[in-house]
Amino acid sequence: MATEAVVSFAVERFGDMLIQEAIFLKGVRGKVERLNKDLGAMKCFLEEAEKKQEEDVRVRNWVSEIRDAVYDVEDTIDMFILNAESLRTDYFLKGVFKKLINRHKVGKKIEDIQLTLQDISNRREALGIKNIGEGTSGSGQMLRDLRRSSPRAEELVIVGLTQEADKLVKQLTVGDQRRRVISLVGMGGIGKSTLAKKVYNHEQIVEHFPDCRAWIYVSQDCRPREVYMQIINQVSAPTKEQAEMIEKYGENELGDFLHDHLKEKRYLIVLDDVWRCADWDFIAKVSSNDPDCLGNVFPDGSNGSRLLLTTRYKDVALHADARTIPREMRLLSKKQRWDLFCRKAFLDADSESYPPDLKELGEEMVDKCNGLPLAIVVLGGLLSRNMSHTEWKKVHDNISAYLAKEGQMGVMAMLNLSYIDLPHYLKPCFLHLSLFPEDYVISSRKLLLLWTAEGFVPEQNERRMKDMAEVYLNELINRNLIQVVRMSVNARVTKCRVHDLV
Repeated sequence: MATEAVVSFAVERFGDMLIQEAIFLKGVRGKVERLNKDLGAMKCFLEEAEKKQEEDVRVRNWVSEIRDAVYDVEDTIDMFILNAESLRTDYFLKGVFKKLINRHKVGKKIEDIQLTLQDISNRREALGIKNIGEGTSGSGQMLRDLRRSSPRAEELVIVGLTQEADKLVKQLTVGDQRRRVISLVGMGGIGKSTLAKKVYNHEQIVEHFPDCRAWIYVSQDCRPREVYMQIINQVSAPTKEQAEMIEKYGENELGDFLHDHLKEKRYLIVLDDVWRCADWDFIAKVSSNDPDCLGNVFPDGSNGSRLLLTTRYKDVALHADARTIPREMRLLSKKQRWDLFCRKAFLDADSESYPPDLKELGEEMVDKCNGLPLAIVVLGGLLSRNMSHTEWKKVHDNISAYLAKEGQMGVMAMLNLSYIDLPHYLKPCFLHLSLFPEDYVISSRKLLLLWTAEGFVPEQNERRMKDMAEVYLNELINRNLIQVVRMSVNARVTKCRVHDLV
């Protein structure tokens, strides 16, 4: 998964260091620049390939070959810089002789790498990897289908959401009569969709929005026309003739039709799993940066209409409605996580009746889930199939692997989506966090210095590198991949950590 980030880093190092140093090895300057261009082109292609390698084994193997080649490039970078530096200090005659030898070594190494890159490029078509961005593989589509939410599939076992649900119901039904967008924000698997379903089916909500409610699963593959069609089918009852006419409408015509249908009604529309600010703009047909711009699809009749969004990213929530504070989901408390586990693993039986050693193993495994509801639910379901101490010990000793492979909806598959969606400049910063021990509280000051020293943060004319590193940190926090542990009095992050499962 880290290949595109590795290539990006290699390109940065070439651009910022090697071209400037090439004066000391003039004979290979052209080769260095050519290799830099090749890596730049490969980086653009890999940005798309990274997203597809989890879905296609051919892409995964091909990307792995690129990773090995890029490691060779990094070795050459180090050789190049070392040679250039040594030539600065050598005496003239010795330097001339040494320059010829070094020029030959570096030039030969670059030629070998370029041949390898060409061979990898040729093998791409031989493997049938032609248009990375087109189509969807079976495994990727299966994951999307399994994640597709529906308000009818409400969870029977819910822990720790009663108070949140009551607060959300109140926010949806009373107060500001202007149309508002209320967002549930949190990392994958924290229970955003579960809370939204509970509220959507709540008796007060059904009474308050009696004739105009719709639930739409958006996902990373956002298609506004499909969104409009699903809303229309849920909030109206078109005749056969009307349905045939609507089916022929284009995207803009459907948006206009939906707007006209909603403008006299008090509506609640749930948009589950929205990933990007641009997706909201496409769906709502927002054409202005004005925070009060409502778009051309969801009208404001000043009658208490609401939209409810679930998203992993705080910036998406604020983009959709800058005047409404997003509701940030919290991890379960120690008592709540054990309660949820017991109800899943022991099937509502009294957990105290089980052997102490089984309970002890269970408590240790639940602690590993660190309050993430999806992980606890998957773990409890897995352990409920076999109550033997041997089986529980197997899972206990390798919990991450079991959570990863537990069906197509494995916890790791869900969390991996957040990594895949990261822009290329954030991937090396996020991967760098793996160097810290589990449960380690990280000093943000130390982290920013490390990112800067590693070369992950580019120089900006207007902003200091330290400031850019802090922007990166805040973006990872807003994407719910880093958790804030402590803030300073001026609201800057001083301590942070990463969830154990991430």
